[in-house]
Amino acid sequence: MSQTTNQIHDKILVVDDSETMRQVIRSMLEPEGYTLSEATDGVEGLDALRAATEPLVVLLDYRMPNMDGWELLKHVEADGEALATHEFIVITADISTFPSAYIDMLRRISIRILAKPFTKEVLSGAVAQAIERLNTPPERPVPLDTDA
Repeated sequence: MSQTTNQIHDKILVVDDSETMRQVIRSMLEPEGYTLSEATDGVEGLDALRAATEPLVVLLDYRMPNMDGWELLKHVEADGEALATHEFIVITADISTFPSAYIDMLRRISIRILAKPFTKEVLSGAVAQAIERLNTPPERPVPLDTDA
């Protein structure tokens, strides 16, 4: 991958109500050259996504005030274009309490879950994979043969 391509998708949006968690993530990723922005809940996160001018890797907490991660992803899924533009990783300590409908949605839209606490290596690996997905051109749809 070229240096230019790497620079296109090095922006991370951290959506988490915990200032401590946002600082921990920042301390893990900024030394690796990533540029981070933050949102303290799903409302701020959704605003940031709608204002984004380039693809982001979004680290999204599940439990937050005002709008949780599930509700934010429902908005993103309904929007369609935002989902295709950004890569999402749900970060949570609450995997065992996810409602089955939320798990179904995460599977349907292929969103990775990262359990808290995580190491720098695990976080960096997940972000690198998300960036790789952002840099992979979408598959072209196979045209339907209407003459059959």
